[in-house]
Amino acid sequence: MQIIDNPLINQLNSIISETQLNDVKKIVSALININNFKSSTSDSPNMDSLYTQISKFLKQEFSIEHFKIIETINNIETAQYQSGDESFFSYSFCKTVNVGTTITFLLDNSSLNDFNKVYLNCFLTETSSILYIQFVLLALAQSSHIDSLTQLKNRLSFQEDMKGLIPLVLREKMNIGILLINIDRFRAVNDEHGTNFGDEFLKLYANTIQDTIRTSDIAIRFSGGEFLVLLINVINEEKTSQIANDLKDKLASVYLKSPNGDNFKKTVCIGISMFPQDASNIDEAVQKAEIALSDARDSGRNKVLKFEEDTGEFDLF
Repeated sequence: MQIIDNPLINQLNSIISETQLNDVKKIVSALININNFKSSTSDSPNMDSLYTQISKFLKQEFSIEHFKIIETINNIETAQYQSGDESFFSYSFCKTVNVGTTITFLLDNSSLNDFNKVYLNCFLTETSSILYIQFVLLALAQSSHIDSLTQLKNRLSFQEDMKGLIPLVLREKMNIGILLINIDRFRAVNDEHGTNFGDEFLKLYANTIQDTIRTSDIAIRFSGGEFLVLLINVINEEKTSQIANDLKDKLASVYLKSPNGDNFKKTVCIGISMFPQDASNIDEAVQKAEIALSDARDSGRNKVLKFEEDTGEFDLF
C-alpha cells in the first residue's frame, strides 16, 4: 500500500512516538484511499466503469485479481460480476445493505497480513453500499413508466421512483442535482414545421440528453418541450452546473434537416436546484428548479441559472 503524504499525517509527527507513527500513517492512508475511491465512483458513467474501478483498486492495493460479486434479495442470488477464476476463491465477505438484501464478495485474502485484511474489509463494506445504490438505480431505470415518444421516463414514473430513491439518498447522504430543461420557443417548432417534425426534434433532444448523462442518472419527459434530469450522487453544486452547461451546449449543437432543407437548431434554458440542500422534499426542489428556469427564460433565454433564495418567491395557487 502506498503511504500518502498528507498534512494530517505530517502533524502526527509532533504528537505520536516514532514506534506508533508508521501504524497510524497506514491507517490514515487506508482511510484516505477508500474515501478517494468513493469520490471517484460518483463520476462512473455505467456499471462496467464501476466494476473496472473496483478491479483496479483490488489489484493495486491487495494484489487481488479474482473475485465475484453476488446480490441476494429475499434469498434469491444473482451473480452481478465476476473477474478471474473461481478456483482462487477462499474468502466470502457478506454485507447486509437493506432489509432482505445482501452484497457478497468472493475472493482470496490468504496472502494478506492482518492489517490488510482489515483494510480490505473496510473497502468492501464501503463498496457494497455503493453497489447497492447502483443496483437500485438500475432497477428504477428499468421500470415500466416510459414516455412512448421519447422512451424516457414520464412524470408518473418520477413520482413512483422517488418513493424508493429519496429515503436511500437521505440515508446515504447523497446529493441530487436537479436540471429542468426547457426548449426555447418550442411551440414555434410545431407551428413552423408541423407536429411530426416537432416529435422528431423531441426524440433528438431526448437521445442527446440520455447519451450525455450517466446511466445512473435519471432523464424524464416532464411536459411538452420540457425535460427533467436528476444527477444522482453528484459531487456538488459546481459539478451540477458544469453538467448543465455541457448539456446546454450539446443540445444547441444538434440539429435536424427541416422540411425546408436547412439545419434546424434550438437553444434551451436550464434551471438548477440541489436536493437536499435547497429543499426538504424532492417536489419542492423541482419547484425551485422551475423558478430558476423561469428566471433564466426571462433573462434572455439560452441560459443556465441556479436557484437562489433571493431570486423569487413561490406563487400560491
